[in-house]
Amino acid sequence: MSVAYLKLLGPEKDEEQVYQINSNETVVGRSSDADFVLNDLYVSRHHARIVRKNGKYQLVDLNSTHGTFINGQRVEDHPLRDGDQVRLGRKELLFGTRLSELKPSTTAGDFDKSLAHFSAVLDSAEYSGLSDLEKINFILDFKYQSGQQFSSDETFAHILRSALNISGAERGCVFTGQGDGYVLGLNAAGHVLSESKFSASRTVVAQVAESGVSVFMTEGIEGELAQQQSILEMHLRAIACLPLKGISAESDAPEVLGILYLDSTSTMHALSGLDEKILNKLAGEAGNVLEKLEMIKSFEERKKFEQEMTVAYETQKSLLPHSLPEFGNFGIRAHSEPTRHVGGDFYYFFQPNPDKLIGVLADVSGKGVPAALLSSMLQGALDMECRTGVPPEKMLERVNQLMCERSASYSFVTLFLFSFDAQGKGEYLGAGHNPVYLYRAATDEIEELHSEGLILGAFESVSYNSRPLQLNPGDVLVVYSDGVTDAENPQGEMFEEERFLQVIQSNASAGVEVLKEKILEALDQFTEGMAQTDDITFVLIDAGKQQTTDS
Repeated sequence: MSVAYLKLLGPEKDEEQVYQINSNETVVGRSSDADFVLNDLYVSRHHARIVRKNGKYQLVDLNSTHGTFINGQRVEDHPLRDGDQVRLGRKELLFGTRLSELKPSTTAGDFDKSLAHFSAVLDSAEYSGLSDLEKINFILDFKYQSGQQFSSDETFAHILRSALNISGAERGCVFTGQGDGYVLGLNAAGHVLSESKFSASRTVVAQVAESGVSVFMTEGIEGELAQQQSILEMHLRAIACLPLKGISAESDAPEVLGILYLDSTSTMHALSGLDEKILNKLAGEAGNVLEKLEMIKSFEERKKFEQEMTVAYETQKSLLPHSLPEFGNFGIRAHSEPTRHVGGDFYYFFQPNPDKLIGVLADVSGKGVPAALLSSMLQGALDMECRTGVPPEKMLERVNQLMCERSASYSFVTLFLFSFDAQGKGEYLGAGHNPVYLYRAATDEIEELHSEGLILGAFESVSYNSRPLQLNPGDVLVVYSDGVTDAENPQGEMFEEERFLQVIQSNASAGVEVLKEKILEALDQFTEGMAQTDDITFVLIDAGKQQTTDS
């Protein structure tokens, strides 16, 4: 199997991580919304993009702070070849095109063995100069790269025990954010303090969160703080409060991610300059740990989002027919390509009897799970109405009423419905849909079939009127969603109707199989592999050379 990939290289083999490149555009960066997330301070939130076009790959730097390198050379926009060494920040990666040649990735069952081996490496002489928290940072990196969930309580407990021992404080606590999130509190004996039993000086916490500067008053509280009501009520005589700084997933600059708070009703240790430096160092390392925890939380949230998108994608995929109908001498082809974020396009066919075919192409507003669910409801309603045998006008009126009653006020659908018999005689009607094209073989011209009805789900008591449709031998009906004409190239230009009409005009006479391939080829050449923001869906009906019956 020839599949491209990026392999993250670590100092130990157990740190290797492989990302399979499946999309035309893959964003690599530190942010949780990147496709391939790299947990490194020197990696920008959106650091680089890998673009796939016609089986070739291009690496594009996204104005990163610390640059993008291929085989040691800094690049802005450069082709990728099998075996290239890529460096983003401090992360080294290998680009390859033959995923099957890699050894299988470490499984979840092997993770504990890998972590035990990695921890043993950190305890070796080579890493003997590292502090416990620095080692914790390495382990957190490893767990993050391995996609493993873990509890942060022991990590913060270790931070607090170290701070309490150094300072001689009676109590300590770690807050997240600007001091508004309680993480963990301990007393000097190491017992956990519940949030309901832990009161802190909010004035001091707010001051440190805003200024980013530590407060050390270990031998007596002075100045305005000494008069604060919370300090007086708790009978505090000593406070130390330090900002925990790091780079969040949404920022490229250090910021206050949390607060390390210590207090006592008696004086703490008389901190020397060295003691304060040690506490600041402890806070710095604690900030790094908090940063890692935030990154992992973002990673887990992203994985959950991806799982939900997978469900939505499968829901949307299930709406499409598993096979296209065979109807007389008519040729039928269809294509639906969802965007990176699941949308709501679908096409649908129904045969109420052997001599009639009904087709629908719908475009549901919005993206993601809500759009997929609305699409599912809409198709179910259409299927039930088709089975009742009511005229198309009445069918859409009932579906519109159902949507107005059951769906959100901001949800709506554009739709084009058509039907015809074995002789190509039928009708069509639209609900706010873009024009549909009908290629006439006899004149080599294209007619536009306009949707005169209102969109579904926006207005109650709407009436719809059908128009006659006649497909003659060689004619081709082209029904599409606006994702086709709105497709964009890297310069921000749209494919638009004129280009689409040219493709139809040049290729419709060759039949729907050729026309489908030419449409996809034209879109691919125009967009240059750029990811699109809307689904691309179309249905092609070729009237072929069916025989008409004499009256």
